[in-house]
Amino acid sequence: MTNTHEPAQSAAAPAIGGSEIKKLGYSLYLRVPDNRLECRCSYVPHDQGSMMTSDELAAFLKQYNVREGIDQQAFDDFVIKAAAGQQQVDVLLASGTAPVAGTDEYIALSVQSSTKVLDNDEIVTDLDMHIVQTFVNVSKGDEIGRVIPAGSGTPGRNIMGVTIPAQPGKPLKVTFGKNIRVEEDGALLIAAATGRFCQSAGEISVEEEYVVKGDVNFRVGTINFKGVVEVRGDVLDNFNITASKGLSISGNIGVCNIVSDGNITFCGMDGQDKGSIVCGGSIRANYIHDVAVECAGDVIVGVEIHNCTIKTLGKIIVDKGAISGGSYIALGGIEAKKIGSVSSVQTKLQSGIDYHDVELLESLFAAMAETQNKAKQSQSLSEVAELRKTIAALTDSIMAIRGKSDVNTNAKINAKAMLYENVLLTLGSAAEIIKEQKDGPLTVIENSIDGGLRYLSMTGLNIKATDIELAFVREQKMALHA
Repeated sequence: MTNTHEPAQSAAAPAIGGSEIKKLGYSLYLRVPDNRLECRCSYVPHDQGSMMTSDELAAFLKQYNVREGIDQQAFDDFVIKAAAGQQQVDVLLASGTAPVAGTDEYIALSVQSSTKVLDNDEIVTDLDMHIVQTFVNVSKGDEIGRVIPAGSGTPGRNIMGVTIPAQPGKPLKVTFGKNIRVEEDGALLIAAATGRFCQSAGEISVEEEYVVKGDVNFRVGTINFKGVVEVRGDVLDNFNITASKGLSISGNIGVCNIVSDGNITFCGMDGQDKGSIVCGGSIRANYIHDVAVECAGDVIVGVEIHNCTIKTLGKIIVDKGAISGGSYIALGGIEAKKIGSVSSVQTKLQSGIDYHDVELLESLFAAMAETQNKAKQSQSLSEVAELRKTIAALTDSIMAIRGKSDVNTNAKINAKAMLYENVLLTLGSAAEIIKEQKDGPLTVIENSIDGGLRYLSMTGLNIKATDIELAFVREQKMALHA
């Protein structure tokens, strides 16, 4: 027997990269890589001599310190095939366990994306292609996430029985930017403001402003943001925007639904009778066409308002142009250069009332008319008595609404240049359709003495209609006592 490689007998002998063991009946090749995680064997039978036995293979493995991870099934198969004189190449006989590196430190987010992100294989039939944004909205005090510490990993063990240490996970390299509050020794992240959660260039923050540098289109998509939105372009049709703290648009708005609890500014909007604005602050624009508007503050327009439905708890003011067509209710007064149009398009203006009360008043008046009609037709004295009680209760409800006090109330309409025909003005309990155009500047208020409306030289909306009418009442009293 010859042996081209004499293995070390010590248990501490190093593993071999590749060794050949020759005997009269066969040659055995052992291959162990540097990481000592496996042992592969090749077997070449010779024409003369006996074949390898199980004990010989076990002894060879032991001599080369292959002590653990031996696959008994592979070992037995190798011996059987060797006994049958079969050549074998690079058969895996033993395997170690590789170490598992620890997980890196990371942030487990508690908040979810503001829109659903579909799986690649998910099929939908009603997908709105206008919705493409996936940023995360958060409110002040929300838990953003938790910092999960790096894992230590799991050690491995090689075929020599030596433990292989695991590589620990890497620490999180992140900077906590603005509006991020860290609690529980750095483990808990809390939003210190309302806005969108951002991760950029190794920094996390909550941004209170979302800036679109161009148009709101299919690239940007519909926006739903808990903060201030600035659009430095136009908003194309069907791309709706909800911005809780305010909205500023440099360009024009198409057929969209616009919502904000704060102020809204834009160049112009043509809603084509489908667009809408709900504003918790004030609105400023150059023009508004065919839009339904509900506003808590003032609606101030530079050029014109045409064919809109506007309801506001503030004032409606058009600086340079006209209010024409549509319906307008303003608690704090209405003023425009021109009201109505040369073509006498029907325009309805109502001032000095909370628009929330208008619908209620209309239902009360309808109920009043129905009850009075029943009283006239009734032949029963007891029924008439009950109907009169109902009429009295309805009257009290109407008077309670009309008697509501609000510092912003100003039942006043100003036409700085022209008040055209076919304009319906409602101030207090008085309503009148303009039958003949009137030149401005003029102010219209309710005539509480003679009924109807008063047409006066114009005064600003900062002067209340009630103060003007009170002066007329005092003047009449003085005249009666003269």
